[in-house]
Amino acid sequence: MLAGIASAKKSIYLEMYIFQNDTVGYDFLSELEKKALFGVRVIVILDALGSYSLSSAVIGRLRKAGAEVLFASFWFRRLHRKILIIDDTTAFVGGVNISGRFARWKDLQVRMQGKIVYSLVRSFARVYRECGGKNPVFQNMENAKVLTKARLWLIEHGIGGKRYSFRKHYEKHIDEAQSSIILVTPYLVPRRWLIARLHQAILRGVRVEIIAPEHTDHKFIDRINYYYLNLFTKLGATCFLSREMNHSKAMLADSRTGTVGSHNLDSLSFDWNAEAGVFFESPGMVRELKRILEMWKKNVIPFTAKAYPAGRFTAFLALILRML
Repeated sequence: MLAGIASAKKSIYLEMYIFQNDTVGYDFLSELEKKALFGVRVIVILDALGSYSLSSAVIGRLRKAGAEVLFASFWFRRLHRKILIIDDTTAFVGGVNISGRFARWKDLQVRMQGKIVYSLVRSFARVYRECGGKNPVFQNMENAKVLTKARLWLIEHGIGGKRYSFRKHYEKHIDEAQSSIILVTPYLVPRRWLIARLHQAILRGVRVEIIAPEHTDHKFIDRINYYYLNLFTKLGATCFLSREMNHSKAMLADSRTGTVGSHNLDSLSFDWNAEAGVFFESPGMVRELKRILEMWKKNVIPFTAKAYPAGRFTAFLALILRML
């Protein structure tokens, strides 16, 4: 991502849930500032809650250099997307926030080139206008032709009325799976429809595997994760705990189709937040995702209900959390 920023000649569009100026050795702020001073169009959109601790001095530095900095603040939903677009030709999308405290986390980000990037620019433009942006460079993008046939395409969720894009995507590909489904998520608070869809897949003989961290950045969420892993184990899924924090959000179905994005398997991501991801059938990309997942599976421990029991209080908390 830093190499992409350094290579930018015309524009840099950055959209982040969490952006902090504490990434030692990876100075995104200085690189963005430098490019803005050289006349590159730099636009940064940050979630007002996720990036609330970013100091006004840092924001002032970017604006003084000529960058445009906007904040997304909406009732009950967050701008949870993680997007970087360079010169309208190269883009990155996935789960990676920019903060020093995430430096040692496992995560996934997809680097893209080609026509798919313009779809992401159009999506960025919609968010930009929702946040009050006025730059005329983004005018008339709504009527641009949408890419319909490809082996890689954008999943845009929670923007421009596309509220249930990820749900429809997961329902379709879980229902179509014939042999295997692998899911990776840091936070597992699934909606009832997702539990039912995966259970139906298990009943027709599909092997369902779920990978979640043994310890997240919230002990409260750890207990909730164990509760739902316990539930899925009882339904017939094979569940694993990664020894390190894994913040990735991915699905691999039948070793044929893959998904990587910013979404967690929880109601916030599926029902409320603005999210973005990519779905792909490209054999090379599918092989790469499968290779990464197989590598991660070498350093996991099997989840067992005996080792991680879910008591009544945790069950009550899980119910309340899902309702809220």
